[in-house]
Amino acid sequence: MASASPHAQRIADIDGEIRAILAAREAELAPFYGMMLYHLGLAEPGSATGKRLRPLLLTETFAALGGDPGRALPAAAAIELLHNFTLIHDDIEDHDPTRHHRPTVWSVWGVPQAINAGDGMYAVSRAAVQRLRTRGFPPDRVLDFAELLDTACVRVCEGQYLDIAFETRTDVTVEQYRAMVAKKTGALIRASAEGAAVLATDDVALRAALVRFGEAFGQAFQAHDDLLGIWGTTERTGKEELNDLTKRKKTLPVVLAFERASPEGRTALRALFAPEAPLPPHNVARIREMLEALEIRRALEEEIVAHRERAFAAIRAAGGDVAALEALVRSATGGAG
Repeated sequence: MASASPHAQRIADIDGEIRAILAAREAELAPFYGMMLYHLGLAEPGSATGKRLRPLLLTETFAALGGDPGRALPAAAAIELLHNFTLIHDDIEDHDPTRHHRPTVWSVWGVPQAINAGDGMYAVSRAAVQRLRTRGFPPDRVLDFAELLDTACVRVCEGQYLDIAFETRTDVTVEQYRAMVAKKTGALIRASAEGAAVLATDDVALRAALVRFGEAFGQAFQAHDDLLGIWGTTERTGKEELNDLTKRKKTLPVVLAFERASPEGRTALRALFAPEAPLPPHNVARIREMLEALEIRRALEEEIVAHRERAFAAIRAAGGDVAALEALVRSATGGAG
């Protein structure tokens, strides 16, 4: 819950901006915007809202660059709305019945209305960008931010295409997987950090440092998420345990396993992944046993640390007070403190 977060006030400000953007102008459209508010956890007090990682990253980066984070709230809201448009559609594509311990939009209102709610949230995210013009930003910076967001959205869709395509393959390399992650997950994390620089400064070198920071953070975040997808609990993730394996997802642990296994082991893994999703419980349990025998979890933890340290090196090169950003990275990637 937001109240337990060290960023509680910042999250409340972000959510306030989102509520203002999603306020229905016509009574008969209240249920339309209500679907979006429900998905975001803003329809009822006490609902799970998610961590608001991307808008927090943008506002904290903007603050680290010497800006007033309140001015950047429209950009933060735009990032969060864009991210959640992809999640509404992702839940449909993956047939996920729950998110954050609650039924997903499609499982409550049906697929057609869920698609429309996702489309609407995308369109509203674009309108949110225009609110930056009322916060004193130069028009060229608003335009640059809009371009950045559009490019990131295309990359996310490309990454989603690759992620779905990988489900039926067993020959995905680690580098191919990381390239997919750089699009599906990394694009909006990178855009959150880079977008703050676009709004705050014309310094090209500083922007480049924040691009490197966002890219490394994105890789660390997805690797940690992949770890939770196999070794995380329902209480922690809000999803069924071993959900990624059940759905035949070729996440980083599985890709690493195919790379590290013996020829006989790869043959066994292919056979276990052969049935249509959802995989039988026996197959899932056996795959996890093989991952543990190959010490995949330890390899994943080492990779998370390596990406996290690259992110820290990049953000420190940018200068300024980056303690809050480092804490945010640690929290989002399973680091201590």
